[in-house]
Amino acid sequence: MKKSICTCLLSLFALGFMKSQNKVSSPLLLQTWNLKNADTYIYTYEKQDAFEKKRHGLRFQKNDKITGNLNSSPYKFDTEEDINPKKLKFDLYIGSWKKVSDTTLSILFPSNSSMNGTFIISKLTENELKLKKVFTADVEKKLDSIRRTKNIGD
Repeated sequence: MKKSICTCLLSLFALGFMKSQNKVSSPLLLQTWNLKNADTYIYTYEKQDAFEKKRHGLRFQKNDKITGNLNSSPYKFDTEEDINPKKLKFDLYIGSWKKVSDTTLSILFPSNSSMNGTFIISKLTENELKLKKVFTADVEKKLDSIRRTKNIGD
């Protein structure tokens, strides 16, 4: 009898712990985030009440909707080294997001591909969100090769 009660309690504890690790379904995600730092396809956002006009940002909403304050340039903001921040133009874009797993989500903006892709939520707190871009195996091999030749760490 004691053994079955302990097993039941242990199972409930394990289920509760697994549920707490579900970052994609967290209500903390459903708010406005402005980009604080972008480093080697790791995007660090801070919580804000609204988008800043000259700053990249995302607003996750219910029903898998997302609004992005994204650079309207044809170049991704992290692919060209000599971008002048004063010349960047940001516009609002409507897109969708979906849960891929407990810590992974997919983002799609049909009219601006700069933030399209799959991302791992590596950190989600009340005030900070960290997304790491996930690439296919082929792209990851190419990026590793570039990192080695330019001596860039992860």
